[in-house]
Amino acid sequence: MKTGVRAASTGDSVAGSSFPYPKVVKLVVAAVILLPLLFYTVSLLRIMGATLAFPWELDQGEGHNVWSAWLLMRGQGPYLDLNHYPFFDINYPPFHFVMMIPLLWVFGPSLLAGRLLADLCVFGLAAAVGAIVWRYSGRNRFATALGVLLILANPYLYIFGVIATVNVSQVMLGAWGLFCLGLAFDKIEANGDVVKADQIRWKPLIAGLALLLAAIYTKQQAVDAVGTGFLFLLWRRPKLAIIAGLVFGAVGGGLFLLIDLVTAHQFYINLIKVNINDFIKRQLLDQWTAYGLTHAPLLLLAAGYAWQTVRKKARLSLWLLYLVTTTLGSALVGKFGAAETYFYSSIAAVAIGAALFSGEFFRNNFNIADFSFLNLKKAVPVLADTSSELTTGPARRVTFSGGLAIGMVVLLVLQNVIFYHTPETPHPWKDLIKGHSGNYVLFGTFPTEAQKAAGQRIADLVKTAKPPIITEEASFAMVNGYEVVTNPSNILVYNQAGLWQSHELTQMVQNGCFGLIVLHGHFLPDVVQAQIPGKYRQVLTEYLPGGEYDVWQLLPGGRTTNPDGCFGH
Repeated sequence: MKTGVRAASTGDSVAGSSFPYPKVVKLVVAAVILLPLLFYTVSLLRIMGATLAFPWELDQGEGHNVWSAWLLMRGQGPYLDLNHYPFFDINYPPFHFVMMIPLLWVFGPSLLAGRLLADLCVFGLAAAVGAIVWRYSGRNRFATALGVLLILANPYLYIFGVIATVNVSQVMLGAWGLFCLGLAFDKIEANGDVVKADQIRWKPLIAGLALLLAAIYTKQQAVDAVGTGFLFLLWRRPKLAIIAGLVFGAVGGGLFLLIDLVTAHQFYINLIKVNINDFIKRQLLDQWTAYGLTHAPLLLLAAGYAWQTVRKKARLSLWLLYLVTTTLGSALVGKFGAAETYFYSSIAAVAIGAALFSGEFFRNNFNIADFSFLNLKKAVPVLADTSSELTTGPARRVTFSGGLAIGMVVLLVLQNVIFYHTPETPHPWKDLIKGHSGNYVLFGTFPTEAQKAAGQRIADLVKTAKPPIITEEASFAMVNGYEVVTNPSNILVYNQAGLWQSHELTQMVQNGCFGLIVLHGHFLPDVVQAQIPGKYRQVLTEYLPGGEYDVWQLLPGGRTTNPDGCFGH
Protein backbone atom coordinates (compact mmCIF):
# COMPACT_ATOMS: atom_id res chain seq x y z
CA MET A 1 0.00 0.00 0.00
CA LYS A 2 1.37 3.42 -0.92
CA THR A 3 2.22 5.98 1.72
CA GLY A 4 -0.75 8.02 2.85
CA VAL A 5 -3.36 5.27 2.33
CA ARG A 6 -4.72 3.98 5.62
CA ALA A 7 -5.76 0.38 5.97
CA ALA A 8 -9.33 -0.48 6.82
CA SER A 9 -10.20 -1.49 10.36
CA THR A 10 -10.04 -5.13 9.30
CA GLY A 11 -6.52 -4.68 8.04
CA ASP A 12 -7.26 -4.69 4.30
CA SER A 13 -5.67 -2.16 1.97
CA VAL A 14 -7.29 -0.09 -0.72
CA ALA A 15 -6.21 -1.94 -3.83
CA GLY A 16 -2.66 -0.72 -3.42
CA SER A 17 -3.51 2.73 -4.65
CA SER A 18 -3.87 6.18 -3.12
CA PHE A 19 -6.28 7.33 -5.85
CA PRO A 20 -4.41 10.41 -7.08
CA TYR A 21 -6.35 13.37 -8.44
CA PRO A 22 -5.38 14.79 -11.84
CA LYS A 23 -2.86 17.60 -11.49
CA VAL A 24 -5.33 20.23 -12.68
CA VAL A 25 -7.74 19.26 -9.89
CA LYS A 26 -4.99 19.68 -7.33
CA LEU A 27 -4.23 23.16 -8.59
CA VAL A 28 -7.88 24.20 -8.75
CA VAL A 29 -8.58 22.98 -5.22
CA ALA A 30 -5.50 24.74 -3.86
CA ALA A 31 -6.42 27.96 -5.64
CA VAL A 32 -10.07 27.93 -4.56
CA ILE A 33 -9.17 27.41 -0.91
CA LEU A 34 -5.91 29.31 -0.47
CA LEU A 35 -6.14 32.31 -2.81
CA PRO A 36 -9.01 34.01 -0.93
CA LEU A 37 -7.07 33.54 2.29
CA LEU A 38 -4.03 35.13 0.64
CA PHE A 39 -6.26 38.04 -0.40
CA TYR A 40 -7.34 38.54 3.21
CA THR A 41 -3.70 38.35 4.28
CA VAL A 42 -2.98 41.26 1.94
CA SER A 43 -5.83 43.12 3.64
CA LEU A 44 -4.12 42.43 6.96
CA LEU A 45 -0.83 43.84 5.69
CA ARG A 46 -2.60 46.94 4.40
CA ILE A 47 -4.40 47.62 7.67
CA MET A 48 -1.17 47.01 9.58
CA GLY A 49 0.58 49.67 7.52
CA ALA A 50 -2.27 52.13 8.00
CA THR A 51 -2.46 51.65 11.76
CA LEU A 52 1.31 51.93 12.18
CA ALA A 53 1.14 55.33 10.47
CA PHE A 54 -1.77 56.57 12.62
CA PRO A 55 -0.46 58.22 15.81
CA TRP A 56 -3.64 58.16 17.90
CA GLU A 57 -5.52 55.41 19.67
CA LEU A 58 -7.88 53.15 17.76
CA ASP A 59 -9.12 51.42 20.90
CA GLN A 60 -9.16 52.23 24.60
CA GLY A 61 -6.04 51.17 26.48
CA GLU A 62 -3.45 51.08 23.69
CA GLY A 63 -1.51 54.02 25.05
CA HIS A 64 -1.66 52.77 28.61
CA ASN A 65 -0.05 49.49 27.53
CA VAL A 66 2.77 51.41 25.86
CA TRP A 67 3.19 53.67 28.89
CA SER A 68 3.40 50.60 31.15
CA ALA A 69 6.36 49.34 29.11
CA TRP A 70 7.93 52.81 29.23
CA LEU A 71 7.64 52.90 33.03
CA LEU A 72 9.16 49.44 33.24
CA MET A 73 12.04 50.51 31.00
CA ARG A 74 12.69 53.44 33.35
CA GLY A 75 12.81 51.08 36.31
CA GLN A 76 9.58 52.38 37.86
CA GLY A 77 7.06 49.71 36.95
CA PRO A 78 3.37 50.19 36.13
CA TYR A 79 1.93 48.53 39.24
CA LEU A 80 1.07 51.63 41.23
CA ASP A 81 -1.66 52.56 43.71
CA LEU A 82 -4.59 53.80 41.65
CA ASN A 83 -5.92 55.78 44.63
CA HIS A 84 -2.97 58.17 44.61
CA TYR A 85 -1.30 60.42 42.07
CA PRO A 86 -0.56 59.67 39.23
CA PHE A 87 -3.61 57.36 39.54
CA PHE A 88 -2.06 54.88 37.12
CA ASP A 89 -1.81 51.12 37.09
CA ILE A 90 -2.11 48.21 34.68
CA ASN A 91 -3.86 44.89 35.21
CA TYR A 92 -1.66 42.70 33.00
CA PRO A 93 1.53 40.83 33.95
CA PRO A 94 4.81 42.36 32.74
CA PHE A 95 6.25 40.06 30.06
CA HIS A 96 4.55 41.73 27.09
CA PHE A 97 5.91 45.06 28.29
CA VAL A 98 9.38 43.56 28.63
CA MET A 99 9.18 42.43 24.98
CA MET A 100 8.25 45.98 23.96
CA ILE A 101 11.30 47.61 25.55
CA PRO A 102 13.69 47.13 22.56
CA LEU A 103 11.14 48.86 20.33
CA LEU A 104 10.84 51.71 22.81
CA TRP A 105 14.59 52.24 22.55
CA VAL A 106 14.05 52.90 18.85
CA PHE A 107 10.67 54.63 18.72
CA GLY A 108 10.22 56.05 22.20
CA PRO A 109 6.87 55.90 24.04
CA SER A 110 4.65 55.78 20.97
CA LEU A 111 1.79 53.69 19.69
CA LEU A 112 4.05 52.69 16.80
CA ALA A 113 6.16 50.59 19.17
CA GLY A 114 3.13 48.87 20.70
CA ARG A 115 1.44 48.16 17.38
CA LEU A 116 4.62 46.91 15.74
CA LEU A 117 5.04 44.40 18.56
CA ALA A 118 1.44 43.27 18.11
CA ASP A 119 2.00 42.85 14.36
CA LEU A 120 5.13 40.78 14.93
CA CYS A 121 3.22 38.59 17.36
CA VAL A 122 0.48 37.97 14.77
CA PHE A 123 3.13 36.61 12.41
CA GLY A 124 4.73 34.73 15.30
CA LEU A 125 1.40 33.05 16.05
CA ALA A 126 0.91 32.15 12.39
CA ALA A 127 4.41 30.66 12.35
CA ALA A 128 3.64 28.62 15.47
CA VAL A 129 0.47 27.22 13.93
CA GLY A 130 2.39 26.47 10.74
CA ALA A 131 5.14 24.65 12.63
CA ILE A 132 2.57 22.60 14.53
CA VAL A 133 0.60 21.59 11.45
CA TRP A 134 3.77 20.90 9.43
CA ARG A 135 5.02 18.43 12.03
CA TYR A 136 1.75 16.71 12.92
CA SER A 137 0.41 16.47 9.36
CA GLY A 138 3.51 14.65 8.16
CA ARG A 139 4.85 17.79 6.44
CA ASN A 140 1.69 18.23 4.40
CA ARG A 141 2.24 21.46 2.48
CA PHE A 142 -1.43 22.13 1.82
CA ALA A 143 -2.40 21.66 5.48
CA THR A 144 0.50 23.81 6.65
CA ALA A 145 -0.33 26.66 4.29
CA LEU A 146 -3.97 26.40 5.33
CA GLY A 147 -3.11 26.62 9.03
CA VAL A 148 -0.90 29.68 8.57
CA LEU A 149 -3.42 31.50 6.39
CA LEU A 150 -6.33 30.73 8.70
CA ILE A 151 -4.54 32.88 11.28
CA LEU A 152 -3.47 35.69 8.96
CA ALA A 153 -6.87 35.82 7.25
CA ASN A 154 -8.97 35.71 10.41
CA PRO A 155 -11.13 38.85 10.72
CA TYR A 156 -10.95 38.88 14.52
CA LEU A 157 -7.16 39.14 14.31
CA TYR A 158 -7.45 41.60 11.44
CA ILE A 159 -9.50 43.95 13.59
CA PHE A 160 -8.01 43.60 17.07
CA GLY A 161 -4.64 41.96 16.44
CA VAL A 162 -3.07 45.06 14.90
CA ILE A 163 -3.55 47.38 17.89
CA ALA A 164 -1.23 47.75 20.88
CA THR A 165 -2.67 45.05 23.14
CA VAL A 166 -1.27 41.99 24.89
CA ASN A 167 -3.70 39.40 23.55
CA VAL A 168 -1.85 38.01 20.53
CA SER A 169 1.49 37.79 22.32
CA GLN A 170 -0.09 35.65 25.04
CA VAL A 171 -1.51 33.18 22.51
CA MET A 172 1.69 33.15 20.46
CA LEU A 173 3.86 32.29 23.46
CA GLY A 174 1.44 29.60 24.57
CA ALA A 175 1.31 27.99 21.12
CA TRP A 176 5.09 27.89 20.80
CA GLY A 177 5.33 26.49 24.33
CA LEU A 178 2.98 23.64 23.46
CA PHE A 179 4.85 23.00 20.21
CA CYS A 180 8.05 22.55 22.23
CA LEU A 181 6.32 20.15 24.63
CA GLY A 182 5.16 18.18 21.60
CA LEU A 183 8.76 17.98 20.42
CA ALA A 184 9.76 16.70 23.85
CA PHE A 185 7.18 13.92 24.21
CA ASP A 186 5.59 13.09 20.84
CA LYS A 187 7.04 10.92 18.09
CA ILE A 188 5.58 11.06 14.57
CA GLU A 189 5.76 7.67 12.90
CA ALA A 190 6.16 7.09 9.17
CA ASN A 191 2.44 6.39 8.70
CA GLY A 192 1.51 9.65 10.42
CA ASP A 193 0.51 8.17 13.77
CA VAL A 194 1.54 10.15 16.85
CA VAL A 195 2.97 8.02 19.65
CA LYS A 196 4.83 8.54 22.88
CA ALA A 197 8.50 9.30 22.27
CA ASP A 198 10.94 6.66 23.49
CA GLN A 199 13.13 9.28 25.14
CA ILE A 200 12.40 12.71 26.55
CA ARG A 201 14.00 15.61 24.70
CA TRP A 202 15.03 17.84 27.57
CA LYS A 203 15.84 21.05 25.73
CA PRO A 204 12.39 21.33 24.13
CA LEU A 205 10.83 20.45 27.50
CA ILE A 206 12.64 23.28 29.27
CA ALA A 207 11.93 25.69 26.42
CA GLY A 208 8.26 24.72 26.41
CA LEU A 209 7.83 25.28 30.13
CA ALA A 210 9.68 28.60 29.92
CA LEU A 211 7.42 29.77 27.09
CA LEU A 212 4.30 28.75 29.01
CA LEU A 213 5.57 30.70 32.00
CA ALA A 214 6.15 33.69 29.73
CA ALA A 215 2.61 33.30 28.37
CA ILE A 216 0.98 33.32 31.81
CA TYR A 217 3.13 36.35 32.70
CA THR A 218 1.82 38.07 29.58
CA LYS A 219 -1.89 37.64 30.28
CA GLN A 220 -3.73 35.57 32.84
CA GLN A 221 -5.89 33.97 30.15
CA ALA A 222 -2.89 31.85 29.14
CA VAL A 223 -4.09 29.45 31.83
CA ASP A 224 -5.65 27.53 28.91
CA ALA A 225 -2.26 26.84 27.33
CA VAL A 226 -0.63 26.11 30.69
CA GLY A 227 -3.47 23.74 31.57
CA THR A 228 -3.11 22.02 28.21
CA GLY A 229 0.61 21.61 28.71
CA PHE A 230 0.36 19.96 32.10
CA LEU A 231 -2.56 17.72 31.12
CA PHE A 232 -0.38 16.59 28.22
CA LEU A 233 2.53 15.94 30.58
CA LEU A 234 0.27 13.93 32.90
CA TRP A 235 -0.82 11.83 29.95
CA ARG A 236 2.65 11.24 28.54
CA ARG A 237 4.83 11.19 31.68
CA PRO A 238 2.81 11.36 34.93
CA LYS A 239 5.75 11.33 37.34
CA LEU A 240 7.65 13.96 35.39
CA ALA A 241 4.49 16.06 35.20
CA ILE A 242 4.34 16.25 38.99
CA ILE A 243 7.98 17.29 39.25
CA ALA A 244 7.66 19.80 36.42
CA GLY A 245 4.49 21.18 37.99
CA LEU A 246 6.24 21.73 41.31
CA VAL A 247 9.16 23.49 39.62
CA PHE A 248 6.84 25.56 37.43
CA GLY A 249 4.73 26.53 40.43
CA ALA A 250 7.78 27.39 42.51
CA VAL A 251 9.31 29.61 39.82
CA GLY A 252 6.04 31.23 38.81
CA GLY A 253 4.81 31.64 42.36
CA GLY A 254 8.16 32.90 43.60
CA LEU A 255 8.29 35.48 40.83
CA PHE A 256 4.76 36.59 41.69
CA LEU A 257 5.60 37.01 45.38
CA LEU A 258 8.77 38.93 44.54
CA ILE A 259 7.00 41.39 42.23
CA ASP A 260 4.15 41.74 44.72
CA LEU A 261 6.62 42.55 47.48
CA VAL A 262 8.48 45.13 45.38
CA THR A 263 5.20 46.82 44.38
CA ALA A 264 3.81 46.95 47.94
CA HIS A 265 1.17 44.32 47.03
CA GLN A 266 -0.21 46.32 44.11
CA PHE A 267 0.72 43.45 41.78
CA TYR A 268 -1.75 41.16 43.54
CA ILE A 269 -4.45 43.83 43.65
CA ASN A 270 -4.08 44.72 39.97
CA LEU A 271 -3.77 41.20 38.56
CA ILE A 272 -6.03 39.18 40.82
CA LYS A 273 -8.36 41.22 42.96
CA VAL A 274 -9.42 43.75 40.33
CA ASN A 275 -9.91 41.04 37.69
CA ILE A 276 -12.65 39.32 39.67
CA ASN A 277 -15.38 40.95 37.60
CA ASP A 278 -19.07 40.36 37.16
CA PHE A 279 -20.05 37.57 34.78
CA ILE A 280 -22.64 38.64 32.23
CA LYS A 281 -24.52 35.68 30.76
CA ARG A 282 -26.04 37.71 27.95
CA GLN A 283 -22.60 38.94 26.91
CA LEU A 284 -21.33 35.35 26.83
CA LEU A 285 -24.25 34.26 24.66
CA ASP A 286 -23.90 37.22 22.30
CA GLN A 287 -20.16 36.82 21.87
CA TRP A 288 -20.41 33.08 21.29
CA THR A 289 -23.21 33.63 18.78
CA ALA A 290 -21.04 36.07 16.83
CA TYR A 291 -18.05 33.74 17.01
CA GLY A 292 -20.13 30.77 15.90
CA LEU A 293 -21.66 32.68 13.00
CA THR A 294 -18.27 33.80 11.72
CA HIS A 295 -16.37 30.53 12.29
CA ALA A 296 -18.98 27.79 11.83
CA PRO A 297 -17.25 25.85 8.99
CA LEU A 298 -13.91 25.86 10.81
CA LEU A 299 -15.58 24.75 14.03
CA LEU A 300 -17.10 21.82 12.13
CA LEU A 301 -13.72 20.84 10.70
CA ALA A 302 -12.12 21.12 14.15
CA ALA A 303 -14.91 18.91 15.50
CA GLY A 304 -14.03 16.44 12.75
CA TYR A 305 -10.44 16.43 13.99
CA ALA A 306 -11.67 15.75 17.53
CA TRP A 307 -13.87 12.89 16.28
CA GLN A 308 -11.01 11.43 14.28
CA THR A 309 -8.66 11.60 17.27
CA VAL A 310 -10.92 9.92 19.82
CA ARG A 311 -11.60 7.05 17.38
CA LYS A 312 -7.90 6.24 17.14
CA LYS A 313 -6.11 3.92 19.52
CA ALA A 314 -4.56 6.71 21.57
CA ARG A 315 -7.96 8.44 22.07
CA LEU A 316 -6.17 11.68 22.84
CA SER A 317 -3.65 14.16 21.46
CA LEU A 318 -1.95 17.37 22.52
CA TRP A 319 -4.01 19.39 20.06
CA LEU A 320 -7.30 17.82 21.08
CA LEU A 321 -6.48 18.88 24.64
CA TYR A 322 -5.70 22.38 23.38
CA LEU A 323 -8.97 22.49 21.46
CA VAL A 324 -10.97 21.49 24.54
CA THR A 325 -9.22 23.80 27.03
CA THR A 326 -9.41 26.84 24.76
CA THR A 327 -13.08 26.18 24.08
CA LEU A 328 -13.74 26.05 27.82
CA GLY A 329 -11.48 29.06 28.40
CA SER A 330 -13.41 31.17 25.93
CA ALA A 331 -16.25 31.21 28.46
CA LEU A 332 -14.29 34.05 30.08
CA VAL A 333 -15.63 36.27 27.30
CA GLY A 334 -18.65 36.66 29.57
CA LYS A 335 -16.64 38.70 32.07
CA PHE A 336 -17.27 42.42 32.33
CA GLY A 337 -14.83 44.18 30.02
CA ALA A 338 -14.06 41.08 27.91
CA ALA A 339 -14.24 41.24 24.12
CA GLU A 340 -13.55 39.26 20.95
CA THR A 341 -9.88 38.95 21.84
CA TYR A 342 -10.83 36.28 24.37
CA PHE A 343 -11.38 33.94 21.41
CA TYR A 344 -7.79 34.21 20.15
CA SER A 345 -6.66 30.98 21.83
CA SER A 346 -9.70 29.18 20.46
CA ILE A 347 -9.00 30.61 17.00
CA ALA A 348 -5.47 29.17 17.12
CA ALA A 349 -6.65 25.76 18.35
CA VAL A 350 -9.46 25.61 15.78
CA ALA A 351 -7.04 26.55 12.98
CA ILE A 352 -4.72 23.72 14.04
CA GLY A 353 -7.54 21.18 14.27
CA ALA A 354 -9.16 22.24 10.99
CA ALA A 355 -5.83 22.18 9.13
CA LEU A 356 -4.85 18.77 10.50
CA PHE A 357 -8.24 17.30 9.65
CA SER A 358 -8.18 18.84 6.18
CA GLY A 359 -4.74 17.34 5.69
CA GLU A 360 -6.29 13.89 6.15
CA PHE A 361 -8.44 14.48 3.08
CA PHE A 362 -5.50 15.34 0.87
CA ARG A 363 -2.53 13.34 1.98
CA ASN A 364 0.58 13.11 -0.16
CA ASN A 365 -0.06 16.24 -2.18
CA PHE A 366 -3.83 15.95 -2.61
CA ASN A 367 -4.19 12.18 -2.98
CA ILE A 368 -7.44 10.84 -1.57
CA ALA A 369 -6.85 8.95 1.65
CA ASP A 370 -8.73 5.89 2.82
CA PHE A 371 -11.26 6.98 5.45
CA SER A 372 -11.96 3.57 6.95
CA PHE A 373 -10.69 4.98 10.27
CA LEU A 374 -13.94 7.00 10.42
CA ASN A 375 -15.83 3.69 10.66
CA LEU A 376 -18.37 4.72 8.05
CA LYS A 377 -20.25 1.42 8.34
CA LYS A 378 -21.51 2.51 11.74
CA ALA A 379 -21.95 6.15 10.77
CA VAL A 380 -23.90 5.32 7.54
CA PRO A 381 -25.82 2.01 7.91
CA VAL A 382 -26.24 1.55 4.15
CA LEU A 383 -22.52 0.89 3.96
CA ALA A 384 -23.01 -2.28 5.95
CA ASP A 385 -24.78 -3.73 2.92
CA THR A 386 -22.03 -5.36 0.91
CA SER A 387 -24.37 -6.69 -1.80
CA SER A 388 -23.86 -3.66 -4.03
CA GLU A 389 -20.75 -3.20 -6.11
CA LEU A 390 -20.80 0.47 -5.16
CA THR A 391 -20.54 -0.35 -1.46
CA THR A 392 -17.81 -2.94 -1.52
CA GLY A 393 -14.06 -2.77 -1.20
CA PRO A 394 -12.06 -0.02 -2.87
CA ALA A 395 -15.04 1.42 -4.74
CA ARG A 396 -16.82 2.17 -1.47
CA ARG A 397 -13.77 3.86 -0.03
CA VAL A 398 -13.08 5.93 -3.12
CA THR A 399 -16.69 7.09 -3.32
CA PHE A 400 -17.02 8.17 0.28
CA SER A 401 -13.47 9.38 0.75
CA GLY A 402 -14.00 11.58 -2.28
CA GLY A 403 -17.34 12.72 -0.88
CA LEU A 404 -15.73 13.73 2.39
CA ALA A 405 -12.99 15.55 0.50
CA ILE A 406 -15.62 17.50 -1.43
CA GLY A 407 -17.36 18.30 1.85
CA MET A 408 -14.13 19.69 3.26
CA VAL A 409 -13.66 21.88 0.19
CA VAL A 410 -17.22 23.17 0.48
CA LEU A 411 -16.74 24.06 4.15
CA LEU A 412 -13.49 25.91 3.49
CA VAL A 413 -14.99 27.80 0.55
CA LEU A 414 -17.93 28.78 2.74
CA GLN A 415 -15.53 29.94 5.44
CA ASN A 416 -13.73 32.08 2.88
CA VAL A 417 -17.02 33.75 2.00
CA ILE A 418 -17.88 34.40 5.65
CA PHE A 419 -14.39 35.77 6.33
CA TYR A 420 -14.73 38.43 3.63
CA HIS A 421 -13.21 41.74 4.72
CA THR A 422 -11.19 44.60 3.25
CA PRO A 423 -10.24 48.00 4.66
CA GLU A 424 -12.60 49.69 2.18
CA THR A 425 -15.64 47.42 2.42
CA PRO A 426 -17.97 47.19 5.42
CA HIS A 427 -18.32 43.66 6.68
CA PRO A 428 -21.18 42.07 4.70
CA TRP A 429 -22.41 40.17 7.74
CA LYS A 430 -22.55 43.20 10.05
CA ASP A 431 -26.35 43.30 10.14
CA LEU A 432 -26.37 39.67 11.19
CA ILE A 433 -23.86 39.96 14.02
CA LYS A 434 -23.93 43.58 15.16
CA GLY A 435 -26.59 42.85 17.77
CA HIS A 436 -24.30 40.25 19.30
CA SER A 437 -20.84 41.75 18.98
CA GLY A 438 -20.85 45.41 18.07
CA ASN A 439 -17.09 45.90 18.28
CA TYR A 440 -16.54 43.38 15.51
CA VAL A 441 -17.96 45.73 12.89
CA LEU A 442 -16.71 49.06 14.24
CA PHE A 443 -13.03 48.70 13.41
CA GLY A 444 -10.92 47.50 10.49
CA THR A 445 -11.17 50.49 8.13
CA PHE A 446 -8.41 52.91 7.21
CA PRO A 447 -8.07 55.91 9.54
CA THR A 448 -8.67 59.09 7.55
CA GLU A 449 -6.56 62.20 7.21
CA ALA A 450 -9.40 64.12 8.85
CA GLN A 451 -9.18 61.86 11.89
CA LYS A 452 -5.42 62.25 11.99
CA ALA A 453 -5.81 66.04 11.87
CA ALA A 454 -8.46 65.92 14.60
CA GLY A 455 -6.06 64.08 16.86
CA GLN A 456 -3.34 66.59 16.09
CA ARG A 457 -5.62 69.46 17.15
CA ILE A 458 -6.12 67.77 20.51
CA ALA A 459 -2.38 67.14 20.85
CA ASP A 460 -1.66 70.80 20.07
CA LEU A 461 -4.01 71.90 22.85
CA VAL A 462 -2.33 69.46 25.22
CA LYS A 463 1.04 70.96 24.32
CA THR A 464 -0.12 74.46 25.33
CA ALA A 465 -1.43 73.27 28.70
CA LYS A 466 0.63 73.30 31.85
CA PRO A 467 1.19 69.73 33.06
CA PRO A 468 0.01 67.57 34.61
CA ILE A 469 -2.97 66.82 32.42
CA ILE A 470 -5.62 64.11 32.46
CA THR A 471 -6.28 62.38 29.18
CA GLU A 472 -8.30 59.21 28.79
CA GLU A 473 -6.26 58.59 25.63
CA ALA A 474 -2.62 58.34 26.68
CA SER A 475 -1.00 59.05 23.31
CA PHE A 476 -1.85 62.77 23.52
CA ALA A 477 0.33 63.00 26.62
CA MET A 478 3.12 60.76 25.32
CA VAL A 479 3.53 62.60 22.01
CA ASN A 480 4.15 65.83 23.95
CA GLY A 481 6.58 64.27 26.42
CA TYR A 482 4.14 64.53 29.34
CA GLU A 483 3.67 61.94 32.05
CA VAL A 484 0.52 59.86 31.69
CA VAL A 485 -1.86 60.58 34.55
CA THR A 486 -4.73 58.17 35.32
CA ASN A 487 -5.82 54.96 33.68
CA PRO A 488 -9.56 55.74 33.59
CA SER A 489 -10.79 52.34 32.43
CA ASN A 490 -9.00 50.74 35.37
CA ILE A 491 -10.45 53.37 37.70
CA LEU A 492 -13.87 52.28 36.47
CA VAL A 493 -13.12 48.65 37.29
CA TYR A 494 -11.63 49.61 40.66
CA ASN A 495 -14.73 51.63 41.44
CA GLN A 496 -17.06 48.76 40.52
CA ALA A 497 -15.03 46.43 42.73
CA GLY A 498 -15.32 48.84 45.66
CA LEU A 499 -11.54 49.35 45.77
CA TRP A 500 -11.29 52.94 44.57
CA GLN A 501 -11.12 55.95 46.85
CA SER A 502 -12.18 59.09 45.02
CA HIS A 503 -11.08 61.78 47.48
CA GLU A 504 -7.60 62.61 46.17
CA LEU A 505 -8.44 62.82 42.47
CA THR A 506 -11.70 64.66 43.18
CA GLN A 507 -9.86 67.21 45.31
CA MET A 508 -7.21 67.76 42.64
CA VAL A 509 -9.89 68.42 40.00
CA GLN A 510 -11.65 70.84 42.37
CA ASN A 511 -8.36 72.66 42.91
CA GLY A 512 -7.65 72.93 39.19
CA CYS A 513 -4.45 70.93 39.45
CA PHE A 514 -4.63 69.70 35.85
CA GLY A 515 -3.95 72.03 32.97
CA LEU A 516 -6.25 70.13 30.62
CA ILE A 517 -8.69 67.22 30.79
CA VAL A 518 -9.47 65.08 27.74
CA LEU A 519 -12.49 62.80 28.15
CA HIS A 520 -13.16 59.98 25.74
CA GLY A 521 -14.91 56.97 27.21
CA HIS A 522 -16.08 58.94 30.26
CA PHE A 523 -14.70 56.15 32.43
CA LEU A 524 -13.96 58.49 35.32
CA PRO A 525 -16.62 58.08 38.01
CA ASP A 526 -19.44 60.61 38.11
CA VAL A 527 -18.17 62.10 41.35
CA VAL A 528 -15.00 63.20 39.54
CA GLN A 529 -16.65 64.31 36.30
CA ALA A 530 -19.13 66.41 38.27
CA GLN A 531 -16.26 68.62 39.48
CA ILE A 532 -14.92 69.41 36.00
CA PRO A 533 -17.37 72.19 34.91
CA GLY A 534 -16.58 74.21 38.04
CA LYS A 535 -12.93 74.76 37.08
CA TYR A 536 -12.82 73.94 33.36
CA ARG A 537 -14.63 74.90 30.18
CA GLN A 538 -15.16 72.66 27.16
CA VAL A 539 -13.20 74.10 24.26
CA LEU A 540 -13.11 71.30 21.69
CA THR A 541 -14.94 68.18 20.56
CA GLU A 542 -13.30 65.92 18.00
CA TYR A 543 -14.19 62.57 16.44
CA LEU A 544 -11.56 59.88 15.99
CA PRO A 545 -11.87 56.15 15.20
CA GLY A 546 -12.32 55.45 18.90
CA GLY A 547 -15.27 57.84 19.20
CA GLU A 548 -15.88 61.32 20.57
CA TYR A 549 -13.23 63.29 22.44
CA ASP A 550 -14.16 66.25 24.67
CA VAL A 551 -11.39 68.66 25.68
CA TRP A 552 -11.79 70.75 28.84
CA GLN A 553 -9.41 73.65 29.43
CA LEU A 554 -8.62 75.10 32.85
CA LEU A 555 -10.34 78.43 33.44
CA PRO A 556 -8.07 81.47 33.98
CA GLY A 557 -7.09 81.56 37.62
CA GLY A 558 -8.58 78.15 38.14
CA ARG A 559 -5.49 76.49 39.60
CA THR A 560 -5.05 76.76 43.35
CA THR A 561 -2.14 78.84 44.60
CA ASN A 562 -1.62 76.41 47.46
CA PRO A 563 0.77 73.71 46.25
CA ASP A 564 -0.45 71.39 49.00
CA GLY A 565 -3.85 71.48 47.33
CA CYS A 566 -2.39 69.61 44.39
CA PHE A 567 0.69 67.72 45.45
CA GLY A 568 0.67 67.92 49.22
CA HIS A 569 0.14 64.20 49.49
